[in-house]
Amino acid sequence: MSAPYPWLDVTWHRLLDSRPRPAQALLLAGPRGTGKGALARAWAQALLCESPRQDGEACGACAACHWFEAGTHPDFLDVGLQEKTSREGEIRMATAIEVDQAREAVEFVRLSTYRAGHRVVLVDPADSLNLAAANALLKVLEEPPLNTVFVLVSDQPRRLLPTIRSRCTRVEIGLPAAEAATAWLVGQGVANASALLAMTGSPLDAVRWGESGDLDERRELLEGLAHPERLDPVVSGERWKALAPRLWHAVVYKWLADLLAVRLRGAVRFNPDFADTLMRLGGRTDLSALLALSRQQAEAGRTLDHPLNRALQLQSWLVRYRHLFE
Repeated sequence: MSAPYPWLDVTWHRLLDSRPRPAQALLLAGPRGTGKGALARAWAQALLCESPRQDGEACGACAACHWFEAGTHPDFLDVGLQEKTSREGEIRMATAIEVDQAREAVEFVRLSTYRAGHRVVLVDPADSLNLAAANALLKVLEEPPLNTVFVLVSDQPRRLLPTIRSRCTRVEIGLPAAEAATAWLVGQGVANASALLAMTGSPLDAVRWGESGDLDERRELLEGLAHPERLDPVVSGERWKALAPRLWHAVVYKWLADLLAVRLRGAVRFNPDFADTLMRLGGRTDLSALLALSRQQAEAGRTLDHPLNRALQLQSWLVRYRHLFE
């Protein structure tokens, strides 16, 4: 069992070297789409394996490994976002890790281990802990029980309580070099690997985009933004309100970044297939308005799942976008 992805090899072997005395609270932090969650699970399995290989990797064959792979290991607890049913019967993913889940983790680590080895609690995404959940978890992080390991995974570690961050051994997971990421994507059979990587920023997001219909939705959205003089904020807001908020944010934020680069006499980075359009628009963009809208979009990335009126949000944004070119 090697590192989940080739760009994680160095970090993976550092973790394996620490297996005899692992950090009791580990924070894997870095951009999304880099494989942090897969690395965290591989580390949890390595710690729980009862017949580890000489280098510390999980054997994949013992009873503990079989339980882990089946999701039934009694000494492993996965704390993450859960599905919730609304009053209307709609099933949606929760936007936060609730206090009841944190309390379950606290009770879990107070019990004796079933297999007389490590006990592992995985919290992913840790930056989704609400305040009550974070405070409940903090109490046990301050004095974790013997042989207990917490593994926290976060795309936005600054959203974690400073007191939680200070109690964790932090390991940064950075983006792989573009050449290495592109080579890996080509090896996975991903078409237009370079362009996808430029658009998404990370190899795993590139894979997801390549396998989904996101590319078609992106193109439709950008073809609309390419002609601001034709945009009707009300009509377009209604049409695009069904887009996933994360998709909308990823596309328009990088579109604004490319506009800003062109306005400052730089090069298009994220949307090479729209380079000519961006060069045409960037030269006539109001710089101060563009900076203000870019800042607003960056802030909006923190509240993507907020239950706001989506159509009104988009209509307001599109009005501001049109003003960039007046």
